[in-house]
Amino acid sequence: MDTPWGPSLTPAGVRALLPALGRYTWLNAAASSPLPTPVAKARTELIAQAEAQGDLSFATWLSDKERARGSLARFVGVPSRQLAFVPSTSFAFGAAARLLVRHGVREVLTLQTEFPSTTLPLLHAGLHLRAVQPDARGAYTVDRLEAALSPATGAVALSLVQYASGFRVDMDAVAALCRARGLFLLINAAQGLGQVPVHFERWGAHALAAPSHKWLMGGYGSGVLALCAAWCDEEPALGGWLSVPPELLWQPFAGSRVTEGRGVVDVDGASFRREASALEVGGATWDLYAGLAEAVGLLGRVGVDTICAHNQSLQARLRVGLRARGFTPNCPDEAAAGICVVPVEGAPADAVSRLVREAKVVTTPRGGGLRISTHVFNTAEDVDALLAAVDRLPLRPAAPA
Repeated sequence: MDTPWGPSLTPAGVRALLPALGRYTWLNAAASSPLPTPVAKARTELIAQAEAQGDLSFATWLSDKERARGSLARFVGVPSRQLAFVPSTSFAFGAAARLLVRHGVREVLTLQTEFPSTTLPLLHAGLHLRAVQPDARGAYTVDRLEAALSPATGAVALSLVQYASGFRVDMDAVAALCRARGLFLLINAAQGLGQVPVHFERWGAHALAAPSHKWLMGGYGSGVLALCAAWCDEEPALGGWLSVPPELLWQPFAGSRVTEGRGVVDVDGASFRREASALEVGGATWDLYAGLAEAVGLLGRVGVDTICAHNQSLQARLRVGLRARGFTPNCPDEAAAGICVVPVEGAPADAVSRLVREAKVVTTPRGGGLRISTHVFNTAEDVDALLAAVDRLPLRPAAPA
């Protein structure tokens, strides 16, 4: 069956495209995914082309970038004009923070266990944060969020999936709360985009951002930012020489109000495009776009619903196995997506080092424990390999606090 990205693909088909999986049991997509061969090929071919003939294919790079934008926009579920390529999630949230301030927001509700790419750009913009604490199970309910709102709260900013636990926020409920209270909604999808369904328009989100190297499998160095139509119709939060309409390119005062004097020219204002890509203020790293387009094509050919169901199955197997060995995940099983974090005896970083050194199993220390993430390219055998390594090393649960 065909998809908008090409012929359908199975999780096993994706796995066959990742050579690193022949050397490692990679349970670490929450930190980064290995490069699939088509992604690496797209990037290296463009670099080889630049080595051989410089930028003589610049016009082709531009058109290929727009095709990549269209593919990613379709994957996120927004029109192309509402999607920008960004260097990182932090950059994206910095731009969104400027827009919040422009709209008079002074206080933002967030979660206590948020990743810093959500919180620090907001704080840098001078916004006050109210951080909701999780309940005893490590969960965040919409009732807790609502109870934490103050009369000054103007926005909610949070991750779709929590990086340090795998807790998946009920975004439909959060979106309903934001609509009812007239709040702006910013979503950090770093741990969600590529492994769980995203419904930007249905949620009424104002901004959503994610990097390229985690669940999107595009390698380090890029990311995406989706903006609502209303924010795209405004002057962009940032501007540079490539932010202007095509007919004004190369002009130092593009669309500005210019007053000539004696030996000096006074200049005010400028004309910037009204679309998300105006945030792409300068030169680009073209190979990253080529690789990201290939990666999203692979995910699109599998389908996010299929990936999500695949992950749920693997996570269920993993969590049953860990609980049988006395480990306790730090968020409820039924609320988790693709990530499991368990406290371990000793330093989590030591456990991670032993796993990769002695068993070729790749994980990460996060959230005060061992973080194990599963993705489309993982199998039940990967989970079993992790559990066998836990037994063999052995790794033990942390003692109750």
